[in-house]
Amino acid sequence: MSLDASTIHSLIAGIDRAFARMEPPGDDKLLHPDCMDDVDVLEFYGPVRREDMTDAIIVNSYAAPTAFSPEAFRYYLPVYLKWVLHKPDSPEIVGESILLALDPGTDREILHEFRKSKFALFDKAQTACVQNFLQALSEHPYLGEFATHALVNYWLDEEE
Repeated sequence: MSLDASTIHSLIAGIDRAFARMEPPGDDKLLHPDCMDDVDVLEFYGPVRREDMTDAIIVNSYAAPTAFSPEAFRYYLPVYLKWVLHKPDSPEIVGESILLALDPGTDREILHEFRKSKFALFDKAQTACVQNFLQALSEHPYLGEFATHALVNYWLDEEE
């Protein structure tokens, strides 16, 4: 199941509004303070602005969101969300990876608080935007399972 064009357009407009006017995090704010290895975020030193990210950067940096600090996660998330909306049926791992990054798992999982910490800076509009994205993908034949898990494990409990 591919998303229809009007749904994609609406979700992207919401992403653009919710995450507008943000500056890229400095190099010292890219890596999550609990991560010891910056191999997944090397591409982002400089810093890289969202509008300069190519498909190649997104595909090659599919694991970066798992290592991003809350500042970097909030700044770069829109690029990944929009990529998935445009290419939900892609064989690339980007879709699965960003959905897993949006799922902190249950509170019994060892990395729950670490994963959840990436969402700490989200405001109400950004939270609602992520909820809408996940709900739209919840019916996808492959990505839907990942979107549903993220919704159930965290996002449904958050205020819109």
